Amino acid sequence: MPVSPLCPTCGAPFQTRADADHPCARCLQHPPRFGRARACTLYDAADTGNHPLKSVIQQYKYNRDVWLARPLAALLVERAPFVVGVYDVVMPVPLHVERLRWRGFNQAQFLAQPLARAAGVALDPHSLQRVRPTRPQVDLDEKERRHNVLGAFRVTRPQRIAGRSILLVDDVYTTGATVNECSRALLQAGAKRVDVLVLARAVLH
Repeated sequence: MPVSPLCPTCGAPFQTRADADHPCARCLQHPPRFGRARACTLYDAADTGNHPLKSVIQQYKYNRDVWLARPLAALLVERAPFVVGVYDVVMPVPLHVERLRWRGFNQAQFLAQPLARAAGVALDPHSLQRVRPTRPQVDLDEKERRHNVLGAFRVTRPQRIAGRSILLVDDVYTTGATVNECSRALLQAGAKRVDVLVLARAVLH
């Protein structure tokens, strides 16, 4: 089965190989702050069926089944399309303290820890913070998602960020609004480059 060509920036799949010599329409309209984003697997965001990984990730996050962190992190380590060892820092997307108290753990941090360990790269879960609570992105359209997370992140330890290449880790990428806003904060704090790695890409049409 042939592999679909991807947007060189955000990793969205193209319909034909002829499309793959330029960024996708979303990246042209709203150029991301990150350098590139990639996922270990894709699923259709509009699919209401039971995509196996989508179901497991939802169980992990919303049922707070923390035991699923280990197999999901193992999948991320095994399928990561980046050479993680070239980065200076692996950084999970942070949760606001209110959401962290409710869930009891940061799902992105539990994915990022084994990835950083396997690659021998420093893990930094503290220098980037979510400074205000936001509505769940899943309930919002693309424009609302961008507005929802605007200014929601702040770098608290810029000396840990300046001049470094950062691999930002999250569980799912849909519109990229969250990781883009994280990247904005990191670059403004002096990061040399920010790339994004997620477990799954929810593809919009």
